[in-house]
Parts: sequence; structure tokens; C-alpha cells
Amino acid sequence: MEHSNYALVLTGSVLPGFAPETVWPALATYFRMAPDKLEGQVLARAPLTIKQGDDLGKLQTLQAGIAAIGAEAELCAPDGRPGLFVLLDRAARGPVPRVFVDERVEHGLWAATLSVAEVGTNVWRPYRELNPPPAPVAAPVVEEAAPAPVEEPVQWVAPTPVAEPAPVDTGMLPPGAAIHAGFWRRCAAMMIDGLLIGVAMGVLQVALGIGTAGALAGQQLGAALGMVALFTLAAFVGQWLYFALFESAAMQATPGKRALGLKVVDDGGHRIGFGRASGRYFGKIVSGLILNIGYLLAGWTARKQALHDLMAGTLVVFRSVEPGQALPTERPPMPWYGWLVNLVLVGACVLGVLAFSMFAASLGQLAVGSLPNTF
Repeated sequence: MEHSNYALVLTGSVLPGFAPETVWPALATYFRMAPDKLEGQVLARAPLTIKQGDDLGKLQTLQAGIAAIGAEAELCAPDGRPGLFVLLDRAARGPVPRVFVDERVEHGLWAATLSVAEVGTNVWRPYRELNPPPAPVAAPVVEEAAPAPVEEPVQWVAPTPVAEPAPVDTGMLPPGAAIHAGFWRRCAAMMIDGLLIGVAMGVLQVALGIGTAGALAGQQLGAALGMVALFTLAAFVGQWLYFALFESAAMQATPGKRALGLKVVDDGGHRIGFGRASGRYFGKIVSGLILNIGYLLAGWTARKQALHDLMAGTLVVFRSVEPGQALPTERPPMPWYGWLVNLVLVGACVLGVLAFSMFAASLGQLAVGSLPNTF
């Protein structure tokens, strides 16, 4: 029978090759929880159902994100029976779907004598009493013997099951090539934006240049310096508003990013506000000051974030990524003009390096030629 409801269970174990001391802090960050809260509210009750719903794709994406960190999570299809709390190390864990417990007992991971309690009750009993095996057929008794004395088992009071916690919703977009835009696609978008800004700045520069020339012709040095200061201020404010307004608007992207099918979002895939967009723009100053290494980080980080993205808590994703919807599984191809723009960029860099090398060589020859002949 096909189930329309699924549950994701965090087992509380780490996957092979991972260390708990690194996995759990990373998982706390992924869940947007303080480490002590993760320890006290989640891990202390694991195995624990952290998410339940009928969107299997979304649960699989969350499971993959948890696995990438190194934690173990299992998908189950509850069969309609009440969930169970289980008693492990004298502590109530859960709740978890009953099929999760069935599978662990069947594979010998848990004993059939494990104490369990159905959700909504505080009655603890051995798991095997939930589905007792059929009674065996008794053999004929020839002679009745006195039963051996049975040692009284040690009894202790199990803790009352605590209330079922709300499912953990990380609200964060996981890594994935079909979700996050790569380095070269972002380079192409940046080149298109740079071309548009350059044209606008060129028109402004011509207009203010005519005014500056007129002021100098009239020997009005103060007016000429004012024109230069006005151009500098207009260039700075214009670029800031270009990026901040476009990226915080409904399209969530500058014209360059929109041409490449991209947009800027927060960690959960939601539209960002003007303040965060402004912080992202000013963070680019830091990315550029460190020899543009901040920009290069977009090719190395898990979610393709540049330094200014990490500072502002933003992501550059494909337009098909929407909050609350299934994440895309196929990466859109790069448009032909995106490759063309990147080829122009690489070509310009190569020509720049060659021109600088030739200039440096010429300076060297001039320096050698100017030395006095001592021979």
C-alpha cells in the first residue's frame, strides 16, 4: 500500500567517517539552534521524529542535508498505528513511528523486551506485548511437577513520556549544484551589470565633464572640483542603489543576474530587504580589498557563497528555487551569451597580463640602456 505520509527520524548516531565533536555543532548551525539546545531538546531524545509530512522530496532533501553534515537520519512510512516512546539507557526517547521500532527489533538492534509507551499514554510495557506471538500448542502433560520458584524481577518506575516536540524545520537551503549558482555564471552576471553601470557612468561623466571644462575655462577652480566630487558621489551612490534596490525588489536580481536566471535570497530562499541588500553591497568592498579573494570564495564554499554573501547571510540561487516548494534536481544550462561574456573576461585578463609584461620589459630595457658605459 502506498503511504501518503512520511516521517524523518534523527537517530542520534553519526555516519562512518565523521566525528561527533564536529557533527553536532554543524547540525546545530544547520537547524539554527544553539548547541546546548540541540543537545537538550533533540539529541537527548533521539531517536526522534524531526519532520513529518506528505512531501517525500522535501524530506529526502532534508535527509541529504543532514547526511552531508555526518548525522544519521532515516525515512519511514508510518502505517497509522500510534507512535511510540522507547526507553533507552533509562531515558524516554522519541516519539518515533512504530514501524521504526519494528524494524530495529526485527534486525536485532533492539531487544523485544524494550520498554515502550504509545504516544498519548504513560503506560510502559515490553514491546513484545504490543504484538504478542501466537501461543504455542501445549504438549500432553504426563506428570505435573511443582514449578520452580521464580525470582522476583526488579521493578522501577519509568519516567512519564514527555510531550511530543514540534518538528524541527531547518529553514535553510542545503548545498546542491541545482540550487546554487556557480562561480562562472555569477561572473557573467557581474560583467553584464558592470557594462550597464559603465554606460550610465559614461553618460554622467560626459555631462559633468562638459561642466568641468566650462568651469576651468572660466577659471572657476572651486566649481570644477565640485563637479569632480559630484561625479564621485554619484558613482558611489548610484552603484549602491543599483544593487540594493534591484536585489531587494520583487525580481530579487539585478538585470545581469536576471539575464542568467539567478536571484539573491536569504538562507531559507526568501526575498531579502533593502537593509540586507545594502549590507551585501558594502561587503563587496571587503571582498575586493583582499585581492578579490572574497569573490573567489564563491567557487569554493559549499553553497557557492562569496565573502559578502557570508557576511550578509545571502545566497545566489536559480530562479526555480522557491521557499516551501520542492527543490530542483537538475542544474539549468549556462546560456550561450554567458559563455561568451566569460570568454571576453578571460581574454581581457590574458591581454592585460601580456600588456603589463611588455610594459615591464620595455621599462627594463630603458633602464639598462640608460646605464653609463663603464667598459
